Amino acid sequence: NQSVIISGESGAGKTEATKKIMQYLARITAKGKDGAGGGGGGGRRASAKEKAETSSPDDADDAIRANATSLEDRVLSSNPLLESFGNARTLKNDNSSRFGKFIKISFNTDTGTIVGASISNYLLEKTRITTQIEGERNYHIFYQLFSGADEQVLAKFGLEGGIASFRYLGNRATLKSRRDASAFVETMACLDQIGVSEEGKNEVLGIIAAVLHLGNI
Repeated sequence: NQSVIISGESGAGKTEATKKIMQYLARITAKGKDGAGGGGGGGRRASAKEKAETSSPDDADDAIRANATSLEDRVLSSNPLLESFGNARTLKNDNSSRFGKFIKISFNTDTGTIVGASISNYLLEKTRITTQIEGERNYHIFYQLFSGADEQVLAKFGLEGGIASFRYLGNRATLKSRRDASAFVETMACLDQIGVSEEGKNEVLGIIAAVLHLGNI
């Protein structure tokens, strides 16, 4: 077993270092998997696209879907999700992690490929949900929802009034970031990647909206 400990003060680059390490591990294990094919084909494994071209439509769909939601991709998708729900803008750092995490990645000892992963989160700064000092923000996901969701979704959850309507967001409409809209799209894509259904995504958005409404009671 090997461990990597990433520590440092706010803004030192812990979040980015974690992402780079996970991307590296996913990349090298994917290369190992591509070169691990057997038989008389020279060790080369057919890609999902090649399988799609030589299989029935149903088999092609399954191959593409399996490739798109590979375990490596799902492991990497956990990072943007954790950032959306656990990172916030502070006076020192626009993307500060407000929690600690322990990431455990398991590998196949024969092939070196990733076979599983788990993430334990702890010490989330819960007080940030209700109160932020001047110049700081609540967690990214709240602003992503207002910037990236369409009017129909906002109306469904009673969020038409915008950021300034909610006490938990400081009743301030000036804290949006230009990245919030694209980050919302990325967050929804990551939920797809890890297997959350449309109904499940709606439930997640409903819980986020419920937290905001509770703050106005």
